[in-house]
Amino acid sequence: MKNCKNCNTGFQITDEDRRLLKMFDAPDPNLCFPCRLQRRMAFYNRRRLYKRKCDLTGKPIISIFSPDKPFKAYETRNWYSDKWDPMEYGRDFDFSKPFFEQFHGLLLDVPQNALAVLGDNVNSDYTNDNYKLKNCYLVFDGEQAENAYYGETFVGLKDCIDFLFLYQSELCYECAVCDNCYNLNYSRFCKNCSDSWFLRDCIGCKNCFGCANLHQKEYHLFNEPKTKKEYEKFLTEFQSGHYGIIEEMKKKVEAFYITQPVKATRGVQNIKAIGDNLNNCKNACYCFDCNDLQDCRYCTDCLLGGKDCMDIHVWGDGMERCYNSCVIGVGSINVHMSCYVALGANDIYYSYWCTRNCKDCFGCIGLTHKQYCILNKQYSKEAYKELSEKIIEHMKSTGEWGEFFPAEISPFGYNETLAQNYFPLKKEEVLKKGWQWCDFEPEIKAEKTIPADRLPDDIKDVPDDILNWAIVCEESKKPFKIILQELKFYREHNLPLPRRHPDQRHIDLLKLKQPFRLWNRKCGKCGADIQTAYSPDRPEKVYCESCYLKTVY
Repeated sequence: MKNCKNCNTGFQITDEDRRLLKMFDAPDPNLCFPCRLQRRMAFYNRRRLYKRKCDLTGKPIISIFSPDKPFKAYETRNWYSDKWDPMEYGRDFDFSKPFFEQFHGLLLDVPQNALAVLGDNVNSDYTNDNYKLKNCYLVFDGEQAENAYYGETFVGLKDCIDFLFLYQSELCYECAVCDNCYNLNYSRFCKNCSDSWFLRDCIGCKNCFGCANLHQKEYHLFNEPKTKKEYEKFLTEFQSGHYGIIEEMKKKVEAFYITQPVKATRGVQNIKAIGDNLNNCKNACYCFDCNDLQDCRYCTDCLLGGKDCMDIHVWGDGMERCYNSCVIGVGSINVHMSCYVALGANDIYYSYWCTRNCKDCFGCIGLTHKQYCILNKQYSKEAYKELSEKIIEHMKSTGEWGEFFPAEISPFGYNETLAQNYFPLKKEEVLKKGWQWCDFEPEIKAEKTIPADRLPDDIKDVPDDILNWAIVCEESKKPFKIILQELKFYREHNLPLPRRHPDQRHIDLLKLKQPFRLWNRKCGKCGADIQTAYSPDRPEKVYCESCYLKTVY
């Protein structure tokens, strides 16, 4: 057992942990798993976008770097072009200074990529961390979507709004952790469902409303079978376009869900896997929201798989032997303590935004197709090996080796990053830790503003003129605007206008899924000891897998 140097919580380092740590030549971590994850997330701005000018061309661009940041930001096409050379910023390593201090100096000098975009998108400027989008707005961390708005973590979508972890789906609204669904509203943890409302943990259901744990059912209301005529009569009378009626239905549905059991952890086809929302994983310990892992530990949001990895947040896809890093993927092998390293990068240490077959790089920023570089300076193979070994020994003496980049040198304020979503802190708490906070707020241009509670209750009463107004969020009080495409969607599907800012709606969706944590408690039916993603103080009836399957089937 060790005590976390950040929160002072005791945590265990197991023999299997040390097997991987030995492979990585890394010391025992000084932070517990949640604090390690928080530190990585504090380097990762996925959702906050700003208008600014490209520091190379002077043209207006959208960027994850606010205009008050001390960084040069280049539009993505220019950043990947030969119009500038990141090697011009190379420098010698100074053994009289800590590594992180020198890396921070390089980080301040090297121009940054304005957006994390792979390839060209069509009419989807206000997005980040994505690939192959068309007509999308404020969607993040995904690929292959058309007419999608306000969502995060997705693959293969069309005509969807307000979503989280949504895959191969169409015409879905306010859905979280759903796969292969069509015309689904206000639902979560569903697969192969269509033409339904308010479902939880349903598979292969159609024309169902307010149901949980149903498989291959049709025409059910709150788990009770109905005739087609009865169901259609209920749906005709359900005034879904009224905000007040939807809010009352949400309360009724949540009350019903509490009466229905949940499985301790979700996932299928796993072997010796400990965590939640895991699929097709083998020997995965304390991993969450991951697929196709093998011999991995403490990994989160690695949806495309990995092997022999530890403490990785986001991505995968041919990832092997990677440690304590964030946003690593596509054939990346042996990447340690790095962020945004991908596309065939191998043997990379303490680097940021190094992609496209970079190899043998240490402390580098913004490199592509480079090898044997340290702090963006080129070396021979022999000189690189000798110097990198000396730097590692120096970092061991300063206590830096094995640690992820500290939040103090993050290019972003804590409140701009994923850390604020998963580990929320107040400004004074962040500043007390010596971390950064961003007070810059983008200007919302609108002819007038309206408090959310003064919006028409029925979507049919909303005038076209609403597009010229800024709505003041009922929760955060931040103003936001409705765009033409989403107004059209609400009208066509008879859904009320949202009363909350898109960021607040994202936080609401995050609350529908469990945190990256497991608790010990008893099965609500047989009393067996279980590990579950539901904390003991939550009201759900939590069953072990055996009891859950017997009950559901």
